Amino acid sequence: MKSLYPYPQLVGDVRLRPARVLLDNLPVELARISDQENVVALHGIDRRWRTARLVMEVTADPKEIADGPWRNVRCLMIVTNSRTHVRHSFLTKNEAPGLWRADVDLDRAAHIGHCQVDAVFAADLEDGPARLVGRAETPWRVDFDSARPTRKRTLKMVWKDFTETPALEEFRDDPWTVDAEAGEPVLYLNSSLEGFRALMEKASGAEQRTVRQLLASHIAAQAWEALFHTALYACGTERDEDGRPQWPGGWHEEVLRSMLPELWPDLSPDDALREAVERRREGGNGADLHARLLHAVATRTRTQKTVTETVRALRRTNDRGAR
Repeated sequence: MKSLYPYPQLVGDVRLRPARVLLDNLPVELARISDQENVVALHGIDRRWRTARLVMEVTADPKEIADGPWRNVRCLMIVTNSRTHVRHSFLTKNEAPGLWRADVDLDRAAHIGHCQVDAVFAADLEDGPARLVGRAETPWRVDFDSARPTRKRTLKMVWKDFTETPALEEFRDDPWTVDAEAGEPVLYLNSSLEGFRALMEKASGAEQRTVRQLLASHIAAQAWEALFHTALYACGTERDEDGRPQWPGGWHEEVLRSMLPELWPDLSPDDALREAVERRREGGNGADLHARLLHAVATRTRTQKTVTETVRALRRTNDRGAR
């Protein structure tokens, strides 16, 4: 769904894509560009480079643009990097009816992690100039830390003896914990608990495998809950020019963009973020937010399937014992 505004908006699709990607005027191989994921991956290039140029194209319904209740329609590319506080805009050129193009230059020294390239349409309306009347359905991500053009990342898991690790010693009796304060979150598993690592890595027999599967599902569920709450608080209190909360960038943004559609499937990502931030800010008992989060986590960790398979496995074990 699109975000709602109290003035006319483009209702047709606004598509954004890079026609070409150049590094210091040399083309990037197509394998580093994913139209499906909307990602350009620039890590691991076998030469040093200073500037990436993305020749970005935007398409929109030319009839809607021409017949709409607006004047002086213009399209801009917006580049943002939350980690380096970069925010640049590039005015596009209307190359043909329904087609806009701009060269978006990215200075390598100005970016860490990844940046986002979005397209917005502004126009003059009766109630005021330079109103935001549309934006790209899906922004593009330029990833400086990945050689593969994908948004999907896995949670790093590390075995540690909590009794011998100062940073984890206060959790010495816990089987696992999540460090969500680092640049990338880490799930630590406690190797000091007798038999825990052997069960998780070398389970033998149906009973042990059943227990391992149930434990793994529980660990994953708690990890996702921790990541979501940390990511939501990373949004802070800043708002954009339209009063919407800003995406926090980095892995926090990845987690939110991944999970919010599961909490509010009928809302756009921007509106779902606003809903989550408002509920957190308003306080209260947070019952509805927590219930939605539990449902989303249960869905992505396939808890229902795991519980069903566990019950069936126990039933089979009991049936064998009764014979």
